Amino acid sequence: MFKRSLSHAFGAAMLALGCGHAAAVRAEAVVVSSSAPGFIQGQLVADGQALRLPDGANATLLFANGRLLRLRGPYDGVPGDMTDSAVSARAGPGDDRFMQSDLGAARAMGNPLDAALERALTIDPSVSGVQCVKAGSPPALRRPAEPGLDRLTLQDMVSGERAAVSWADDGSAPWPQALPLADGSDIGALRPDGTPVGTLHVRMVGAAGGAALAVGMASAGCAGQIAAAMAALRDAMVPLDLFLSADRGGPAYRPGEDIRLLVQTDRDAHLYCYLRNARAQLIPIFPAGAAMSARVAGNVPLSLSGDRMPLRAGEGPADLEVRCIAASRNLDDEMPGRAAAFRPLSEEAAVQLDRAVSRLRETEVASAQLFLKVR
Repeated sequence: MFKRSLSHAFGAAMLALGCGHAAAVRAEAVVVSSSAPGFIQGQLVADGQALRLPDGANATLLFANGRLLRLRGPYDGVPGDMTDSAVSARAGPGDDRFMQSDLGAARAMGNPLDAALERALTIDPSVSGVQCVKAGSPPALRRPAEPGLDRLTLQDMVSGERAAVSWADDGSAPWPQALPLADGSDIGALRPDGTPVGTLHVRMVGAAGGAALAVGMASAGCAGQIAAAMAALRDAMVPLDLFLSADRGGPAYRPGEDIRLLVQTDRDAHLYCYLRNARAQLIPIFPAGAAMSARVAGNVPLSLSGDRMPLRAGEGPADLEVRCIAASRNLDDEMPGRAAAFRPLSEEAAVQLDRAVSRLRETEVASAQLFLKVR
């Protein structure tokens, strides 16, 4: 499998932020970004946990000491056991399967993690669930987007104490001093008529900030907050990534058999996929026509299956190729065959596809190819 992405640019940026630690890293980490099915942004990677990435998939991890480690599949191992020198030795010359940096060295450039965590720790009291708070630092509140919640009361569900929230012009508010917080506190949000809006389950995280705070939030189960913070860090430091595979684990098919493929991007993107058939004709297979959006959600596996489109092995031996292109913006007006799904393109259109991709200088692009055999 071949992938055209910004991996080399990413590696240069990572090296510019600083490498070269000699000590072993802290074992716990949080997933910053992943194109591999089964890995969720903000997911905690526990001490001693083994990870397995299929060929062509990527995952970027953030450790509590500020170390960023990017793994490229195929990978099967325990990343927390790897020292920096071990990463360098395993990577070898020209091998970018293991790339790393010290996020702390990014402070001179404006550390994107600090700003992301500050936003994530500003709580919308109308959102139920586990919410993390830095120990010793009462959280700031953010006015809910839902109409009618400009006037809101918070209530300690154990003591029954209540406090009204007064919003500033910018939609912020300090945490009410009348409601002191402790780890495990349950705080209800009430409408003006007393009806409940939601309940916060507060978790205190002792880390002062940075990567240690991010890992602590993941460990405490603050899924929504840490996912939002990791998305901001990903967008600032990790290139767009695309994973393409045969969903049954192998690219070999029997004549007449349906071909099922799995595609996943590591963030929201616009996706365009083409099949080159046994006659060397290029056929658009995703999106399925002009009426279907090319936009796909990140971290969500997308199935391209033969029961809904012409991805079926022919009656005789053949070599097929599927190529998918993900972009950070809408390319509908630039990609050939956008309105002609499942119909072979002209030879000129096939050439146009390569030209269109090569002209995308200011657009973040990732691509993947998969070669299929019918025997």
